[in-house]
Amino acid sequence: MTSPTEIEIRTLRKIKWRFIPLLCCCYFALYLDRLNISVAALTMNEDLGIGPAVFGLIAGVFFWTYSLLEVPSNYVVSRVGVRVWVTRIIISWGLVTMLTAAAQGEASLILLRLLLGAAEAGFAPAMIVLVGLWFPASKRAGAISLMVIAVLLSGFGTPLSAIIMTTMDGLLGMPGWRWMFLVTGLPAVVLGFVFYKVIRNGPEEAGFLDAEEKRWLTTRLAEDDAALGGRAAHPFLRGVLNPRVAYLVVMYILFAFSLFGFQFFVPQMLQQFGMGTVVIGWVAALPPLLALGPMLWWSRHSDRTGERVRHYAAAAATAGVGFLIAGFSMSTPLIAIVGFCIAGIGLYTCIPIQLAIPSTFLTGAALAGGIGAINGFGNIGGYIGPQVTGLIREATGNFTAAVFVLSASIFGAAILAVLFSIWQNRPAPAAQRTVALDPA
Repeated sequence: MTSPTEIEIRTLRKIKWRFIPLLCCCYFALYLDRLNISVAALTMNEDLGIGPAVFGLIAGVFFWTYSLLEVPSNYVVSRVGVRVWVTRIIISWGLVTMLTAAAQGEASLILLRLLLGAAEAGFAPAMIVLVGLWFPASKRAGAISLMVIAVLLSGFGTPLSAIIMTTMDGLLGMPGWRWMFLVTGLPAVVLGFVFYKVIRNGPEEAGFLDAEEKRWLTTRLAEDDAALGGRAAHPFLRGVLNPRVAYLVVMYILFAFSLFGFQFFVPQMLQQFGMGTVVIGWVAALPPLLALGPMLWWSRHSDRTGERVRHYAAAAATAGVGFLIAGFSMSTPLIAIVGFCIAGIGLYTCIPIQLAIPSTFLTGAALAGGIGAINGFGNIGGYIGPQVTGLIREATGNFTAAVFVLSASIFGAAILAVLFSIWQNRPAPAAQRTVALDPA
């Protein structure tokens, strides 16, 4: 008879090798197609007559439909399952990305970014639901961190996009940025069909696990659910309306403000230093790539200790310090780039820990609802951040003040995380403890 430790290692190894490489490819394509407009802006803005403030609107308007449709999309996931719905999500965002090559100006770009937000809505929360269906609670931050590796490796998408733009510029009479949208959208369409073939909605559909492995996994997941009161006690709306979810939404708004204000404008910040397009692509890739090791280490430390929120606060504070260094050094490019790298390490390290926090108090359909609400409403910050960054750049003529605002926002998220930790750890009221001890 195989010991529990041996069967755990064997089962989780199979699951990781079955799903994680594909999910990493999907995340890489997601961020490539979401952020490629930041590279396109280096030449597209001039071609179409777009200024910094308008570009901030175009980049951020994506989050209008993304936020609006995130919760409905995750309700569909809770009803029809991850496999079918996420297949639709991946294929549709790839097609919209390819259509962006036909943009003719501000109005068409805004429309296409709205369509992209609608297409992508629900993907990230659905991935967290998928992790909850296949990984025990104590292993989820680690599993999420493996997927976030792809988010960090998508930093290679920046130089890749820049290379496509420069090498294909003028081919068949089209500017390079149009070719870039066509080429970078195609992989998502292919991945959508692969996703449908590989992914399953739970252990009961797992033909790659033997009977003993299925039994161990099903039992372990049931124990995790029971510790939270069982899936039946966690309907979809309970997650959406949970007060802690509302708090995490505010925390996420501040995080998304800094993350996307930085991501959408970092190529233009580097252009301000006099760099060429391909060099900008490689330098812009440094923050996510350098975050890879720290993110994995800190996520595993969070798993080992079982603590999430203070780990998040430390990472967010690191990002705030990085932005401060960059803000005070915008006249010294090398030091500013070091500051951006520190900020990137903090921001990207936040992601897997932040995504694991809701599973500490929600399960089942409520987890889908809660994550959908956090990711959907929280990404309002993803619109405000680029918009404010663009407005400040246009008003001041440089990005210095904008970088300080990004720092203040992520420091705000760190402070809220500390307060959330205090809230979660406070003793339950006496009446609540009595009910817990005597459920009859």
